[in-house]
Amino acid sequence: MARDYIQVEERDGVLTITMDDAPTRNAIGDQMAEEICGEIDRLESDASLRTLVITGRDPSFCSGANVKQMDRAARGADDEEPVPPDVRPWGYLEEQWESERGRQGAFDGVRSVPVRLHRLEKPSIAAVNGYAMGLGMGIALSCDIRIIRRGLIPADGSCWQLPRMIGLGNTFLLQYTGQVIDAQEALRLGIASRVTPHEELLHTTMELAAGLASGATYGMALTKRLIQQSLHVGFEESMELAGVAQEIARRTEDHREGVRAFVEKRSPRFTGR
Repeated sequence: MARDYIQVEERDGVLTITMDDAPTRNAIGDQMAEEICGEIDRLESDASLRTLVITGRDPSFCSGANVKQMDRAARGADDEEPVPPDVRPWGYLEEQWESERGRQGAFDGVRSVPVRLHRLEKPSIAAVNGYAMGLGMGIALSCDIRIIRRGLIPADGSCWQLPRMIGLGNTFLLQYTGQVIDAQEALRLGIASRVTPHEELLHTTMELAAGLASGATYGMALTKRLIQQSLHVGFEESMELAGVAQEIARRTEDHREGVRAFVEKRSPRFTGR
């Protein structure tokens, strides 16, 4: 696949994707989204690649969806039926949700990127090197870990991730106002995992990513899915799910290697299997 809008690097089991479209400050259009998702597919199918880092070409992480493409799409939709004026927003939304539920292709285009990151079975880190606007923030939130440079980031993110990270009140405030917050506030709210000076961002990120890539990544995949499922169930059901995940983990090569390394008093050599 051609890489016209991203740069890719592989090192120490880490796949680094750099969004690279300088004229738009790394805005995501359909082609960039396709390139990113193609690399995520390759990451999942390649046992030698065990951790993902996604970042942007300086000075921006991602300025959101490509507005020019959105404008062209909007012009092409001028003949579509307008929203009925006599139906209240919630009622109309519920009606449209019901009609769209389960529709094939619901996550086509740029919306496929955060979904693919959310479903990724290997660790992912967003190295937020600059502004993360709109969809850019959604991409950062869809990664497991966010490391942010000191400076400004916007809090325009996902309606699914943000309430779970920062609570309903903070989510409503940031989503309604589109308020731009600095990195320290993002750290305080729990949006960011770490904050570093800009010149240390990639070093800090790659150091963490390499550590994860050398770890028991099969077990990490089980842990990620267990955490996601536990958001929707009670404590006892979560414990039941954890028991099943633990039994699977015990049968992995990494578990056996971990036990052997402990007995032999050496560092484990995990393979992600």
